[in-house]
Amino acid sequence: MIVHTSTVDSRLRDWISENKPERIVMVVSKTSRELCLPKLEIHHNISMLIYEVPDGEAAKDIEICQDFWELLLRENISRNSVIVALGGGAVLDFGGFCASVYMRGIPFIYVPTTLLSMVDGSEGGKTGINFYGNKNIIGTFKNPSKIIRNVDFIQTLPELEVFSAWAEITKHGILAGGSLWNRIESKIIPALTDENSWMDIVVENITYKQAIVQADFEEKGRRKLLNLGHTLGHTLEALYFEETFITHGICVANGLYWETLLGVELGITKPETLTKITDALFPMFQKIHWDSSEVDQMVAFLKHDKKNSEGFIQFTLAETIGNCKINCSVDEDVITSFLYKHALDDQA
Repeated sequence: MIVHTSTVDSRLRDWISENKPERIVMVVSKTSRELCLPKLEIHHNISMLIYEVPDGEAAKDIEICQDFWELLLRENISRNSVIVALGGGAVLDFGGFCASVYMRGIPFIYVPTTLLSMVDGSEGGKTGINFYGNKNIIGTFKNPSKIIRNVDFIQTLPELEVFSAWAEITKHGILAGGSLWNRIESKIIPALTDENSWMDIVVENITYKQAIVQADFEEKGRRKLLNLGHTLGHTLEALYFEETFITHGICVANGLYWETLLGVELGITKPETLTKITDALFPMFQKIHWDSSEVDQMVAFLKHDKKNSEGFIQFTLAETIGNCKINCSVDEDVITSFLYKHALDDQA
């Protein structure tokens, strides 16, 4: 569901009137509390708690989950309550995960506030938190009771957040080809105030992702396509976890590039596909490199990727635009050699 701010209010009120929860627990980040929560005017007679988590990936921490669960217990929050996650992807991941396991699951609603969470993170029923530097290694498959995407919130976003979402939009374009890829090749990113264009972009990306997820909710087959760019992307994100200027989107963009290069070297990807993807990504995104001294750490992250099977690191790789291959098994020695070959300090 994609709406404007006034409709978010009415949709939430409708859900509350229909389901009559005992309590509402609103999970927000510092930023979404300041910029987005004031835009909502939820008129109801139900007690509401507000729980604030840190901005970004720092929210997805087991200790913060424990603190939140303790609050729910102290406040006697029951299965007849609802958790509303208002924020970007990290807030949704946190709120959805905590709700999905508390009392074996209580209802939760997503109100994504970033473009990235609108086109990707809010859809698909994956929840997750990070653990020992491993991205989303603890999580569940659980759909929210409702998702309400508000294009008005896009106007609150800094440019870096828009680019972060564009990496996921680019991923969908590579996977789908056709009109989705044509939009990427045009390199036209609408102004933040162009609500109609953003409405179209969100709709076409969510429609594409929904079709894949509905056919393979628990990621046994076709849904693995959506991992394109994310195996190395998550590894780079873990490597540069403390660098606030390196966002999830920048890591995904780099994951798309480096995995496509890997595909070329493995003989899976057509060289012209690498040329097209490189042209789409750079110089829009910062290119991330690593040193040879970091390769062992990167391999360690790759070996803990939850998609791995039978000792092999699993990738989804593009053969051509619109034609991608899942379950590409790569031996540890092969990926290690690739990372050493392309380490910045090993370049001539």
